Amino acid sequence: MMMKKMNITTITNTSTIMNNTLIRAVMGSLLCGGFLHFSFAQEFIQDLGNSTVVAEQSSETVLNGLREDEILKDEKIDRKISTTIAETIRNEPDIAIRSMGPAAARPVIKGLSGSHVTLTEDGSFCGDMSATSPDHAVASEVLTAHKLSITRGPQILAQSFATAGGVIQVSHQDIPFEITTVRASSSHNPNNTQIHGYIADYAETGQLGFATVLGANGNIHGLSLKGELSARNMGDMKTPNGTLKNTDIKNKSIAVGAAYSFERFKFGASFRTFNSDYGIPGGFIGGHPNGVDIELSKRDFTLQGLYIPAARPDTLNVIFRYNQYHHKEFETKKYVGAEFAVNQANLRVENFIANSGPFFGIRLGTELDSRSIEMGGYVFTPPTHSYAASLFSIASLNGWDGLEITLSARLGGAFFRPRESVVADKDAIEDRNFALWAFAVEFSQIVAPGKFLTLDVFRTTRAPTIEELYNQGPHLAAYTYERGYHKLDAESGYGAELEFRDYGEHFNWRASTHITWFLNHLAPRATGDTNWSQLLPIYQVSGDDALLMGTSTSIETSAEQGFYAQAGASYVCGFYQNENWSDMPQIPPFHFHAEMAYIWQHVRAGINTEFALAQNRLDRYEQRTPGYITFGALLEFHWALTLANYSIVLRGDNLFNADVRNHLSRLKSVMPEKGRNVSILVKAEI
Repeated sequence: MMMKKMNITTITNTSTIMNNTLIRAVMGSLLCGGFLHFSFAQEFIQDLGNSTVVAEQSSETVLNGLREDEILKDEKIDRKISTTIAETIRNEPDIAIRSMGPAAARPVIKGLSGSHVTLTEDGSFCGDMSATSPDHAVASEVLTAHKLSITRGPQILAQSFATAGGVIQVSHQDIPFEITTVRASSSHNPNNTQIHGYIADYAETGQLGFATVLGANGNIHGLSLKGELSARNMGDMKTPNGTLKNTDIKNKSIAVGAAYSFERFKFGASFRTFNSDYGIPGGFIGGHPNGVDIELSKRDFTLQGLYIPAARPDTLNVIFRYNQYHHKEFETKKYVGAEFAVNQANLRVENFIANSGPFFGIRLGTELDSRSIEMGGYVFTPPTHSYAASLFSIASLNGWDGLEITLSARLGGAFFRPRESVVADKDAIEDRNFALWAFAVEFSQIVAPGKFLTLDVFRTTRAPTIEELYNQGPHLAAYTYERGYHKLDAESGYGAELEFRDYGEHFNWRASTHITWFLNHLAPRATGDTNWSQLLPIYQVSGDDALLMGTSTSIETSAEQGFYAQAGASYVCGFYQNENWSDMPQIPPFHFHAEMAYIWQHVRAGINTEFALAQNRLDRYEQRTPGYITFGALLEFHWALTLANYSIVLRGDNLFNADVRNHLSRLKSVMPEKGRNVSILVKAEI
């Protein structure tokens, strides 16, 4: 089952042997029947005749426990690993992809993109510019991720004000507070040394090339060390209509980290570099004749400290991250068309309290952020300093008859200080300050054993970005002429989401529906006009009242061996009120995916399908996208030898070379997405 595992101690009479039927009855009774009734007490004790089961108090809500099983890690992430983070999670509920070629792909959640979707690495900001433009790539190598998760519900407010969107969390584990070993430490090891090494290689035919990562962790006498190298070198993307030129990708990353434990204190530091050279195709109307080559580099330095009291399972967590990001867009090999340099410092202080009175799982924190951005080349956004400060809190409590309530809030402000420059519009150079507040309340009710009904009610908000406020000029790599508006107000809105989950003996399924009313939805929209000096379509950022709603559902078998099946579907639509309920732009169409597999002890073999309907709900000047259907297959092996665990994952996507047009791609009218693609992942851990 997809339930959160609990620490269970079973005391039996020596003459009593519990058979499998009784074990299932105990687990089902604990996880489904009594899961929500012990949050006030330290222990929940259930008498089952000759057996007594003691379940330790959980510091998380039931729903958070269930959602943990949706995290991509271990074999799950190996099964879906691809070119980018967005490609890897594309079949998760409510997820779509905004792209401008294979490198510049970013996740979309519930039809929302850009700053509505926050990406974090190891609990802090990602530090790139992927939210600002569709040609900017996410500066993170997916092959180095130990797990990927999508934060939903009130927990979003620990990282972002945008509760209508979501948070994508990438875990690299660069500060090695915990060392996970395949082989336990030997009792003959006098130094109590632990070592964990790993190597993974990925290759595919759709973008002929490879990616590799090599890393090792070690622990001796409380000191933990980590080192990691990765590289990716992939050629141009092959489509059913031919090769899309200038879509190659070259990534390199290096990470080192150290952590030390001293009684109740833990300290750690890490340094990660990421470099990427990738192409944006051209040669068509609105695009650069030869495309644009982009070089980016990112440097992250992180310090973290943990304090864990001796008497209670609470934690004080302090994270400081300093980030340097540099980005160049070459129109020729020698001519820089645009350049961005960003320095950002972020401080997070968070206190986790397991229990306090009727509340449990309490998170109290503050976040301070300072960001400086400089522009060069053919960019018409002024250099700007921005500052942000916020307080957040999340806490849960038990109601009545199996009801859990989670309350969360985030309060803060964002402050922009632009400076005059020779290229920026002087009339737009104006300091802006925004007061921001958001909240979420989640009601989770057990309606029957294994069945949960959840209602989220929230307020979402978001300050405009620097580009939305001050940009006035062409962005050649994005094929647009962009106009911001320095008088924009903050985005805000109110919404709700209703979700039902059923964990049965043979099937687990969930269904949800959501709706958000935006009072000032900020988005760049095509005006229908053209800047004739650059031959670029003009996009204007405006704030409009909007209604966004959608639904998603998924079902899977609960068997861990034998026949396995899984299916999921999602749909979202949006409308602007002040234009007679016209359709919002860049909304993904109905999407469905399904998989059937057979699982042996160490082998999994299956087939899958994915299809999308045509997108006919369009904003002004937006182009219709036809539907598509693709088929794929999967074969994977996992086995353990004396010293290591090994995995091989062989996957075939779009095996019949279907013409796939992604509605959220700027290239959809030029070329389809990746065609037939066979990929292989080989991984070893010691």
